[in-house]
Amino acid sequence: MTNYTTVLWDLDGTIIDSAPGVFESFHHTFKTLGLPDVDDETLRTFMGPPLSDTFSKTLGFDAALTEKCLFTYRDYYLNQGGALNCTLYPGVLEVIAKSQAAGVTNSLATSKGESGTVLVGEHYDFLKYFDVLGTASNDRSRSAKADVISYAYEGLKKINADLTKVILIGDRIHDVEGARDHGIEVCLVQWGFGDEAEWAEADYLVSNTEELEELLRL
Repeated sequence: MTNYTTVLWDLDGTIIDSAPGVFESFHHTFKTLGLPDVDDETLRTFMGPPLSDTFSKTLGFDAALTEKCLFTYRDYYLNQGGALNCTLYPGVLEVIAKSQAAGVTNSLATSKGESGTVLVGEHYDFLKYFDVLGTASNDRSRSAKADVISYAYEGLKKINADLTKVILIGDRIHDVEGARDHGIEVCLVQWGFGDEAEWAEADYLVSNTEELEELLRL
C-alpha cells in the first residue's frame, strides 16, 4: 500500500538538473543587455523562484528592464538551446514510473513556464508519467509555487484524483512555502539547489532515490 494518493513533483532541481542551460541563459541576457554579469554561485540561488521575481525583486530591476530581461532570457532559453542544456537526475523518473504503476496520481507542480516544461518533457519523454501538467503560465500570470499548485489541483479535480493524502516533492524553500499554503506535506531532495536551512523546513528530507521510494512506500 502506497503512502500517498497523489504526488506533486517539482521539476528543476528535483527531476532535472537545469542549471547549465539556466546559467547560460542568464549570462547571455546580461551580456546582450550590457548588464554586469553574475557568478555561478550566485546564479544557483536563482534556481527555484519565478524568473520575474529574480529580475525585479532579487536584482532590483525596474519594470521596463525586467521585461527586457525576461524577453531576452526566454528567447535564448526556448529558441536557442538553453532549455535542453540539462540532464535528468539518475533514478527519479524510475521512481515516478513506479508511483504511476502503483496507482498513484502524479502531477507536475513547477514554476517553469508551460512552453519550457513541454520542450524539456518531450525531449526526455517524461510527460507520459504525469496525469496533470501543473506549470507556470507562459504569460507569467501564474508563477508562484502556491498558484502553480492551485492550478495543478484544478486539473486533478477534473480527473477525479484522490486528494485525501497529497505530498509535494521539491528541492527549495519555495516548494515548502507553496505546500504549506495548501496544507499538504512536503519532502525536499538533497540533490537539488536547496541548502540546510531550507531542508530544515520540510516534513521529510531524502538524499537519494532509494530513500524517496521508501518514503512513498513503493
